[in-house]
Amino acid sequence: MALDNEKKKSFITRFISGTVILILTIVLGALGGPVLATALCIIACKGYLEFTKATKVLDEGRIINVLQIVGLGTIILYYVALLLQDDLYCPEAVRTWLSKTVGTFNMFTVLILLIFITGFIGILYVYIFMYPRFKFQQVSNSVFGMLYVGLTLSFIYYIRELPGGIYLVWMPFISAWFSDTCAYFVGVLIGKHKMTPRLSPKKTYEGAAGGILGATAGSAILGLVFTLVHHTGAISILSFACMGFVGSLASMCGDLTASAIKRNNDVKDFGKIIPGHGGVLDRFDSVIFTAPMVYFLMTLLLQLAEVE
Repeated sequence: MALDNEKKKSFITRFISGTVILILTIVLGALGGPVLATALCIIACKGYLEFTKATKVLDEGRIINVLQIVGLGTIILYYVALLLQDDLYCPEAVRTWLSKTVGTFNMFTVLILLIFITGFIGILYVYIFMYPRFKFQQVSNSVFGMLYVGLTLSFIYYIRELPGGIYLVWMPFISAWFSDTCAYFVGVLIGKHKMTPRLSPKKTYEGAAGGILGATAGSAILGLVFTLVHHTGAISILSFACMGFVGSLASMCGDLTASAIKRNNDVKDFGKIIPGHGGVLDRFDSVIFTAPMVYFLMTLLLQLAEVE
């Protein structure tokens, strides 16, 4: 009886936390712009701290170290740079300059690459001048974390800034969360064949198939709404379904990658900030892989459809 009460309490906690996250996601996605960029920056910084702590970049007993400070500084500068594209924060002359193309890249892309390269070199300087204070694994994990969390999450903002972004921004979440939810229920009901028994024993091929179908169907419904609103021809329901299919595969990769990282480092959860779910990365581990894939597929389709 006590065990049943504990499970019921855990379910209620997860449900309430999940509902709050869903409401915040809807509000931030609808607002977009600087509000969304700021929220993603905060989430990315928290996720980076969770990742670097789990992967032993941070020595036990310490609150923060120099490697993390450089990594956090790089992530914050990157999200500040995103705001340079916003009319409210950036003069038109600067935005015009950022859109100029020199060789292969425009100036905005050059700025973004400069920020990450400078962060990378900065971490290496810490490694060099504080040698042998830090091991190479700590250095490599701190660099990887900037891309794994900081860069990937920002594609949610990029999607929101696309034409019709107020609808499109839900694609990574539908691909990831529909996939996770449908995979769980299908796996519980009919799952028999283990997919990765040594990594995640509860995941089955039947559940994976259910997740892919769920994400594909949910994306097709969003595609129907988008097509009706924007009267698009080239962007069809099938195109959205394809994005959902690919996004679901990326989502599973993100989920299993997070599981592998935690198992390699003997941690159960990345954090405890979200009751019943764990840390930021425990909730967004699948979205951070889905968002870039969906963005690049989406930009190709939008070019074809010439959405206004």
